[in-house]
Amino acid sequence: MSQINSCVSVLGIIMAIVRFFFREGSPFVFSVFIVLFSLQSIPLLSLPDSAFGMFIASLFSLIYLAMQMGLSAFNRVGQDGPLVDLFLSLIPLFTLIIIAVLFVVGKMPLSLFQVLGLGTAFIVVMMDIIFNTLILFKMNRLASDFVQME
Repeated sequence: MSQINSCVSVLGIIMAIVRFFFREGSPFVFSVFIVLFSLQSIPLLSLPDSAFGMFIASLFSLIYLAMQMGLSAFNRVGQDGPLVDLFLSLIPLFTLIIIAVLFVVGKMPLSLFQVLGLGTAFIVVMMDIIFNTLILFKMNRLASDFVQME
């Protein structure tokens, strides 16, 4: 019986980690990807400067956007989740701003491939911030209006 309880507790921990990754962890993972993409100094983790490398970078950005849109579509209405989601969505934006400042100052040289990939990531982050948070705030406002009507 104790083995079953320990298996259930381990499974609960794994599910909590997966839940964190899909809810709050995706902006952190995307920020780490942006930093690794902008560095490109680690040969094992660098993407080739070709169409395939841009495809991988764009695919990773679109997966992040799809995860964020799915979370906003299935978010519980009437809670203060949109404010937390807004602040978490700002983390990749701050990462991109820091990289852009370092590029302008000259501390981080970027190739054209990296600038285009980071531009794609910027567009995806802005879509996440603007559309998803607007959807979440609108849903919460409609939910509070509905509650007041009853």
